[in-house]
Amino acid sequence: MTCDQIDELLSDLLDDELADGVRAGVEAHLASCSDCAAAYRALRRTVRFVRAHANAQFTPGTPGDDYRNFVRATMDEEYERTPVQVLVEALGDLPPPGN
Repeated sequence: MTCDQIDELLSDLLDDELADGVRAGVEAHLASCSDCAAAYRALRRTVRFVRAHANAQFTPGTPGDDYRNFVRATMDEEYERTPVQVLVEALGDLPPPGN
């Protein structure tokens, strides 16, 4: 299997939706390809993060809103700002160190 084929199957692997033979092939590839293994770990972290925060409520203007914007900028390709822009804006709202 190629890395592109593996990439297409990672979500199904995570959701335990692969036939045994395909699963074995994907797992063998992950064991031998550090790039694909890293992509799979990142996908698992992302899914865990989204599931853990799915019901979080944020109030506009609070640090929670900055956090929500950062997550949205990271996850949503159509969001109008980049994660760096969100962080810079959030840091601009903080008092200088020592205050």
